[in-house]
Amino acid sequence: MTAKLAAKNLADRLATKHKLTYVVYRNGARVPVRAWAEATTLAKSAVAYNAGTLNRTRQAGVTTVEVFDGADCGWTTHQHPDKANRTVRTVDDAADWPISHPRCRRAFGPRPDLTGSTSAASGMT
Repeated sequence: MTAKLAAKNLADRLATKHKLTYVVYRNGARVPVRAWAEATTLAKSAVAYNAGTLNRTRQAGVTTVEVFDGADCGWTTHQHPDKANRTVRTVDDAADWPISHPRCRRAFGPRPDLTGSTSAASGMT
């Protein structure tokens, strides 16, 4: 099942079983349940995909990864000044921040060619 189909199924269940049409955020924003379900499902699937990549990277004995992300995407939030794309991070740091926001397209590539002496946030050129 695709993440989008899972999101549709979740939204349909919430609307039918719980009569939920909106999710109200802490700041008072009302988000349609279908949009919320899609964003949530995509975020969870991205976290799971990246966790799998990082687990296999660890199993292979690799300690660093290259980050592939949007050019303007920050490390901990989209607006964070530490831009993530094309940086090299430790596997542990990457596991702490598998994505930085809903709909984040972050992915990691193992870098077996680098050793522990690499800076945690060195830019790749």
